[in-house]
Amino acid sequence: MGKLDNSLLMALTPSVCPEEGSVELAKKIREYMIRSGGKRIRPRITLAVSKGLGLDEEDALDLASAVELIHTASLIHDDVIDLAEKRRNSPTVPMQWGPELAVLSGDFLFVRALRIIASKRVEMVDYVAKVVEDMVKAEILQEAVRGSVHLDIETYYKIIDGKTGKLFGASFALPAYYIGKPFWRELDRAGTLVGRAFQIVDDVLDYFPGTGKDRFKGLLNGKTTLPLILYSERYGSAIVQRTLLQPTEENLLDLFERMSNAGVFREAMETARGFLREAYESIRALPFDSSGVISLVDEYFEGVFAKFEKISG
Repeated sequence: MGKLDNSLLMALTPSVCPEEGSVELAKKIREYMIRSGGKRIRPRITLAVSKGLGLDEEDALDLASAVELIHTASLIHDDVIDLAEKRRNSPTVPMQWGPELAVLSGDFLFVRALRIIASKRVEMVDYVAKVVEDMVKAEILQEAVRGSVHLDIETYYKIIDGKTGKLFGASFALPAYYIGKPFWRELDRAGTLVGRAFQIVDDVLDYFPGTGKDRFKGLLNGKTTLPLILYSERYGSAIVQRTLLQPTEENLLDLFERMSNAGVFREAMETARGFLREAYESIRALPFDSSGVISLVDEYFEGVFAKFEKISG
């Protein structure tokens, strides 16, 4: 088990959650976080930025842990909203423990993250709370437009920036904010662009088999994606509407074939690359050693782009 995992588990030890009910809940969440694994890309970004800034390792691990606790909380709440049965090929928290305990688990993780942040530098609490607020607002907006076939690109970006981009922004910005570097805001903006690219490629892969995800899950849940917007803008929304109303395998595969032939998946991937280039340019201009974090992010995305090339033919 690595240092980051140890730090995450320490944040949920009985000694920091002494109340009887909290102890049992903390134990459950600790076990879930160990089993669920994941790429941990957000806290790894925080650690890479921290290293480039020369932060003490303990401080860096605390900040990274707070980021990952917030991310895990948001996933648990997402699974409640989406009635999801599996995540990373394992039963979701609401499926294992019921929706009531799942909601409380997410709340618990949000609070633990904020307490970690407060223990490092209390001024950062307002910033992190605003990040969480933006995540919630984006979820509310997504629910309001769920199933819409007329969503515009700017609204889509507003949703994914809030849901995904803002926490990526915090992953980049927190170490600089912690040590009082004024360019933390630039890191936040660049990180939000990285998060936007992350969500775009994740949405694209949702349409393809062989990715380890439930194919068409987002589409079946009525979530609009960039490829869907691009296709609807050019060819109208009739086929999309038919598929949402009658999501048979035949209709889903027909829509997928039409979107593939229209080139909207590849165009969305190129759009994501553009946001990454913009983010890298901004980060490289800042006065710290950014080579580690850029290498980390670039390696991750190149792996995703390679997977897309393989599965898309």
